[in-house]
Amino acid sequence: MSMELLAISVLLGFLTTLAGGPYARKYLLSSGIYGIDQQKESRPKVATSGGMLVLFGFIISTTAYLGLAEFYTSSSANITLVLAALSSINIIALIGLLDDIHVNGNKVETKDTPTEKLWERLTNMFGDGVDTSGDDLMDRTGLGQLSKMLFVLPAALPLITVGAGSWTMNFPVIGTINWGILYPLFLLPLGLLFVSNVVNMLAGTNGLSAGMSFVAALGLATFAILNSRIEAALIAFGLAGALLGFLKYNWYPASILPGDSMTYLCGAGLFSAMVIGNMEKFGVFIFMPWFLEFFLKLRSGFKAHSWGVFENGELRPQHSKNYSLTHPLMRRGLNEKQITLALIGLESLIVMLALLIFELGIL
Repeated sequence: MSMELLAISVLLGFLTTLAGGPYARKYLLSSGIYGIDQQKESRPKVATSGGMLVLFGFIISTTAYLGLAEFYTSSSANITLVLAALSSINIIALIGLLDDIHVNGNKVETKDTPTEKLWERLTNMFGDGVDTSGDDLMDRTGLGQLSKMLFVLPAALPLITVGAGSWTMNFPVIGTINWGILYPLFLLPLGLLFVSNVVNMLAGTNGLSAGMSFVAALGLATFAILNSRIEAALIAFGLAGALLGFLKYNWYPASILPGDSMTYLCGAGLFSAMVIGNMEKFGVFIFMPWFLEFFLKLRSGFKAHSWGVFENGELRPQHSKNYSLTHPLMRRGLNEKQITLALIGLESLIVMLALLIFELGIL
């Protein structure tokens, strides 16, 4: 793998996302794709569905490498695997976009009407802190969970078709498990469904989902490079570069929110890198914060929100119990920016620990 071409392609993706931010924000706002950031005292109107911006930078990065490699070097990358991953990621991002722009067509008159209460019940249980229930133009409810689950499953087909992933896995004590036909028919689609949704669960503060996904992508890319997993490195580095550019606009105070289009995209991108690089065990390890978030949300029946409400100058959780990793941090008095930094720091430590453990051959 040409490291020079990889660096150039990642830089192109980063610059594309960075330069496209102002135009994307203007377009999204003028198209009515926005939400109310209710974790701010002023409750500003903020463009959402920033995943489309990230997707564009990601596609530029990966396709630029494939194109340049054909002219300037004999790349050993398996183009079929890369294109299969791109197909899956595009399908997932499209599903997220459909969820972001779905409107029920009913206008909301005031913040205190029964319609707002209806919104609270119908809102996406894996929301990212965007509230449009008080908007005087629309009531954005998103797609139902069953619909999203059914739409996500076909996205696994490109990866299944090219035979991506490890049909056998080695585990300490247990030994080697041969999954056989169960891997492509059940484990792979269920894994994609789980990862794309679980990334969407741990969101809600400015920069949180993009920042944690950036660290996870960088960790996967580093592990892939160290183990000569070229295709996985290309996908993971491309995603990391695009997310870094997006953080310019998603960091506190955010001018563009990620929306489901970005959280779904990140989940699909991270999962695809794991699968085509045969790095499932490493991926499971670095996903520990998201697994914890899943079980916390499970306790609430997936009805709890990660994001809080701004009261008396402080950010407070909406629930009496801790149903998200963000909740205990809010109770300790951390502000939105500090919560984001704390969880990104946690993921950074886990990634560094994973690189140490797996490179030493402990797991």
